[in-house]
Amino acid sequence: MTSNRLAYIAENIFKLREHERLIGHYLYDEQDEVLARIEAILAEPGTHLSRYLVVTLGGMLSVQGKKLIVPIEICKAIDMGKVKLFWRKESLMDAPNPHDVQSVTEAEEELILGYFDLEPYWAAEPTPPEEKTDAPDPKSPKPGN
Repeated sequence: MTSNRLAYIAENIFKLREHERLIGHYLYDEQDEVLARIEAILAEPGTHLSRYLVVTLGGMLSVQGKKLIVPIEICKAIDMGKVKLFWRKESLMDAPNPHDVQSVTEAEEELILGYFDLEPYWAAEPTPPEEKTDAPDPKSPKPGN
């Protein structure tokens, strides 16, 4: 089953929020080592809310690197062209990766989010409004007074 919730965006289009226009920036690990250049963003099609950064780790010349999607929740734009990841490179290399970054399945997303100890964003329910209890108001007059 393919997830149609996410659009593959390879350019910093105006519909992305300004602080989420990160394509072309460089991703740094928690030790300030450059990991990769951000190639694309996976965002919700209707709202353009960014969910993942698309990067390729490793690889040289004719050796292909590991293509990953990194939850945007564990990253922070620090400076112009620099995005900080709060994980080490070694840990990121062990992260699961999707079969096709342009067509990520829900099962792949769950596996990736689980690896980073994050709850699926589609499962997050809005907080319910406070319910009224039947407890008497201490300021109101008591019956029979």
